[in-house]
Amino acid sequence: MKKLLVFIGFITVSMMMMTGCSGEKTVKIGAILPLSGPLASIGKDIQCAIKVGVKHLNANGGIRNKPVEVFFEDSLGLPDKGTETYIRLVREKGVRVVVGAVSSEVTLSLAPLAQKYEVPLISPTSSSPRLTKQGNDYTFRVYPSDTIEARRISDTMFNRLFIRKFVPVAIKNEYGYGISNEIIRIARGTQAMNIPEVIRYSPDSTYSDFLAIAEKINALAPEAVLIAGYPEDSAQLLKALHEVKAKAYIFVTSSGSREDFLRSTGEAALGVILAKAPFNPKATDEKTRAFVGDYVDICGKTPGVYAAYGYDAITIAAKAFSKSSRPDDILRRLQQVKQFKGVSGDITFDRYGDVVQYPKIFRVRGFEENGDLKCTLLTDEDIAQIKDSVLKVK
Repeated sequence: MKKLLVFIGFITVSMMMMTGCSGEKTVKIGAILPLSGPLASIGKDIQCAIKVGVKHLNANGGIRNKPVEVFFEDSLGLPDKGTETYIRLVREKGVRVVVGAVSSEVTLSLAPLAQKYEVPLISPTSSSPRLTKQGNDYTFRVYPSDTIEARRISDTMFNRLFIRKFVPVAIKNEYGYGISNEIIRIARGTQAMNIPEVIRYSPDSTYSDFLAIAEKINALAPEAVLIAGYPEDSAQLLKALHEVKAKAYIFVTSSGSREDFLRSTGEAALGVILAKAPFNPKATDEKTRAFVGDYVDICGKTPGVYAAYGYDAITIAAKAFSKSSRPDDILRRLQQVKQFKGVSGDITFDRYGDVVQYPKIFRVRGFEENGDLKCTLLTDEDIAQIKDSVLKVK
C-alpha cells in the first residue's frame, strides 16, 4: 500500500509538471529592474509601464481567465544582484517568464540562468551585440541590437553628411562599448576618416569631469561629436559642450535621447541630432492612446521610449501563456512572435531572439509653448546645410 501511494504521488507530481501546474490561480511573471542606483529612473519608468500593461491585460480577462501577477525585484543595475533576484523569482515565486534586465551587463549574466531553469528572459532595453552571440533559446529582447542603430547613425554621419573627423565619447560599460565600437568599426572602413581620439568616461563621472572632456573635444576641433551614454550623463555632457562653446555637430544615441533630460539642458540641446526609436506618444491609434492615457494617470507623466518597450515586453510575456503554463509551450509561443503590434512598433523575434527595428534620426529645433522639446526628422535641407559646412572647412 505504501509503495502504491508513493507511485501515485510520483505520477501526480509528474502530471503537474507536464501541465504547467494548471492549478495555479494566477499567471506569474517576474520583473528584474534597476529600481535604485544610477539607472533607477529608467527602471522606474519601465516598472510603471508594466503596471499599466498588467492593468490592461487583467481588464480584458487576464490570460486563460487567470489574472496576471508580476513580482518586481531590484537589480541595482548589478549583475550579481540580478542573478540573485532571478534565482529567487524562479525558486520562491514560481515565475515562468522574467522581464528584464535593463542594462546589458545584467541581462548577459542572466542568460545562462534562463537556459538552466528553462524560464525565458525578455529584456525591454538591453541592446549589446553580445546578446546575439552569447544568448540562447531562452533569451529574447524587444529592443533592437546596437548593431542596427550603429548602422543607421553611421550612414547618416558618414554617407549622408560626409563627416570625416569625429570624436566618439562613450560610457565605460557594455552599452557604451557595444554601440561606440560598432560605429568606430564602420568609420575606420570609411575612406579618409579621422578619429583623433576615443574618449570613455566612468559611469560615476561628475560635471567637472564632463567639462574637462568638453575642453579636450574643443582642442581636437572635430566636425562632429558622438555621445553614447545614458540620459543623465548625456545631458551633463551636452551642458558642458555648450559651456565651452563647442562648434562641432553633436549626435546622441537613442539611449541618451530621453526628452525630459534633453529638455533639462535648455539651449544646450538646440541643434542636437538624435537617434530615436519609433515610439510616438502622440500617435492616434487606439493601443497607443490607451497606453499613454493610463501611464499618465498612474505615473504622472508622458511615457518615453523605455516605458513603451516595457509595456510591450510584459504584454508579450503574458501572451506566451495563452495555451498553457508549460515551459515548452511558453517557449514555443515566444519563438513564434511575428508582427506583434506593439506601441514601440512591430515586433518579430528572429532565431536569436532579436528584433529588427531601425531608429529614426531627429534634430532638436527648439521648444514648444508648453516647454516640450520640439524635435522633427532630419530634413534634406538639414543634410545639405551640414554637408556644405563640412565640405567648406575641408
